[in-house]
Amino acid sequence: SPYVYTACSSDDIADIYAIERASYPADEAASLESLTMRCAEANEFFMLCRCSSTNAIIGYVCSTLTARETLDHDSMTTHDASGSTLCVHSVVVAPSWRSRGVGKALLGRYCDEWIFGDARLRQRVRVMRLLCKDNLIAFYQTYGGFTLDGESSVVHGAETWFDMHRRADP
Repeated sequence: SPYVYTACSSDDIADIYAIERASYPADEAASLESLTMRCAEANEFFMLCRCSSTNAIIGYVCSTLTARETLDHDSMTTHDASGSTLCVHSVVVAPSWRSRGVGKALLGRYCDEWIFGDARLRQRVRVMRLLCKDNLIAFYQTYGGFTLDGESSVVHGAETWFDMHRRADP
């Protein structure tokens, strides 16, 4: 495979933060502090995609757990290790790697293998939830197996967001 998937380490945060800032408007990008917290406290839910020939980070997915059933500002900014709802915060591909199938591979690997393909994590995660913009609904449905719930009540930046979920396979 042209990609290698690894866990996040503190040494990776600067590169991840640079990709985050290049990928989201300023009012939507995660802060350095948020990314550092997610890497430290929710490490098993923070998957990196690296180029197998250079080991450079070319994408990542990061998530945290919540005990809440729905996504709100609080559930999106903290990590509750006892929770069973996985809040997906970022599915990001570095700008120079876009339109090459990396996002499809990254999302599929994360959902099917990293989370639900790992017996230990599958026992802990009952449902994955995420917020996305209208233009990404089909991407998450097609490549991640997510179902659209409708318009989200969460306000984050200027645009409208939509709630989506994927339940653990029975």
